Amino acid sequence: MRKVAAAPVAAHSVIDEAAADENLKARLTTLVAGRSVIAAGSFHLVGIAEIRERMGLGWERVREKVHQETRRIIERHIARQDVYFSDGADDYVLVFATLGKNVAQLVCAKISQEVEQTLVGDSETREIRIRTVVSETDGALRIEKASLPDLVASAVAAATVVGRDDLVWADTPAAPAYRPRGSAAPQLAPAPILYRPVWDVKREVLSTYLSRLNPPRGGIQLDHEASLAGIAMLTNLYRDKFRLRLSLSVGFETIASGPRLRTYIELCRTIPEHIRKLVAFDLVNLPIGVSHGRLAELAVALSPFCGLVLATVDWRRADLSQFARTGIGLVNAVLPVDGDEKPIMAEMDRFARAATGAGLQSAIEGIGTSSLAFAAKAAGLDYISGDRISPCLEIPYHMLRFSWSELYFGEQPTG
Repeated sequence: MRKVAAAPVAAHSVIDEAAADENLKARLTTLVAGRSVIAAGSFHLVGIAEIRERMGLGWERVREKVHQETRRIIERHIARQDVYFSDGADDYVLVFATLGKNVAQLVCAKISQEVEQTLVGDSETREIRIRTVVSETDGALRIEKASLPDLVASAVAAATVVGRDDLVWADTPAAPAYRPRGSAAPQLAPAPILYRPVWDVKREVLSTYLSRLNPPRGGIQLDHEASLAGIAMLTNLYRDKFRLRLSLSVGFETIASGPRLRTYIELCRTIPEHIRKLVAFDLVNLPIGVSHGRLAELAVALSPFCGLVLATVDWRRADLSQFARTGIGLVNAVLPVDGDEKPIMAEMDRFARAATGAGLQSAIEGIGTSSLAFAAKAAGLDYISGDRISPCLEIPYHMLRFSWSELYFGEQPTG
C-alpha cells in the first residue's frame, strides 16, 4: 500500500499531475491530427507508466516484452472494427466503433487490470483509473479521469424519452446507486429501471428480483445500461448487508454474434466475484427454433459470472426439451394481459409439467389475482411474480419471508 503524502508534497503532486496532463494533451493533439478518432467524440487511454515505475532499473530489459503483452491483451478485448495505436510513450489510444462511452471505459478498465495482473502479478481494482480524452468544440482536448468503482456506480442513469421513438440516456449528476428506505426521495423523473419481486413457492420467500426497463423496451445499448445499473445496485446492496438474487435480462440480439457476446462478457467481468453467485442472467427474445447448441454456448459463456442462467420463453411452448442439458436451469413465461383465467390455468399446468419433464425449474411472470396464484402453486411452479405478489420496486428489499396465507389473503410484503 502506498504511503499518504504530507500536505505540501500532495500539493506538489497535483502540480506535477497537471503538468503531465498538459504534456499528454500536447502529445495527443499532434498524434491525432488528421486522424478520424476525433469524430468518435472521445477516445480512451490504457497506460503502462505504473508498470515502468515498478520495474525501475530493469525497465529497458523488459520494455519490448511489456509492450508486446499489452498489445496482445488489447487485441483480445477489442472488436475487429475498433482501432488502437501507441502515443509513442507510455499510453495506448483506443477508439471503439460501436461501444458507448461508459461501456468502453469499463472494457479499458478490464484491459488495464489484466495487463497489471499479467506483468506484475497483482492489481488493485479500486486503484484502476481510466482516462478518457474528449474533443471540445474548439478542437482542444480535455482529459476526464474516473475510477473503476465510480464507473460502475455511474451506470445507474436516468432515461429520458425524446419524442416517440428516440431514446436518450443521460447520466444523473452525483446520482446514488442506492438509497436506503426511509431516506428522503429526490425529485427525479420516474426510475428507468424497476425490480420485480419473485416469490419462491416452495420456500415461501421473496428471494429474487427481475430487472425490468421502465417502460418496457429493448435494444443492445439498453441491455448494457440496464445490466450495469443492476450490477451497481446489487454491489451496493450487498455492501449494506442486503442478501438477494438479481436477474438481469439479456436480449438474444445483444449476444447473438461473437463480437457482441465478447463485448457483453467484458461487461460481466466487472461483476465482483463475491456477488456473482447472486446474479442470474435471463435470456429473452429468443428466436423460435434456436438450436440446442447455441443455447448451450450462451449458457457456458455466461455461467462463470452468475449463479443461474434462465430463459424467458413463449409460455404456451409445448416442447421445452431443447433447453435441457444446456446449462439453462430455469424457464420463465409471461402471462398474457387480461386473458381468460380458465385456459391460462390449464396452460400453466401444462407448462409446469413440461419443464419438470425437461429437468428444468419453472417460473411464471404476470400473476395478477389470488386465483391465478393458487393455480400456479397447485401446478407445481417453482417461482411466481406479478402485481398479486408485489408491485415493481425502485430498490429491491432484503430477502424476505412471505407466507402463502399472506400472499393469498392479499397482504403486501414489507421490508
